[in-house]
Amino acid sequence: MSVQEVPVGAVVVYNQPENGRYLHAEKLPFGASVKLPDPVGIILDTAPLKEFAD
Repeated sequence: MSVQEVPVGAVVVYNQPENGRYLHAEKLPFGASVKLPDPVGIILDTAPLKEFAD
């Protein structure tokens, strides 16, 4: 998925890195809570991003 393919009002989380590429990308709307696994280990609240969407 390229940056041009990301819909307005969404966040994309890439995971499962292998050989310099990501095998999976998950699109979530702004407002969703995104769990970033260890070693980051946080839950990212994307609701504040809504104010920047067209």
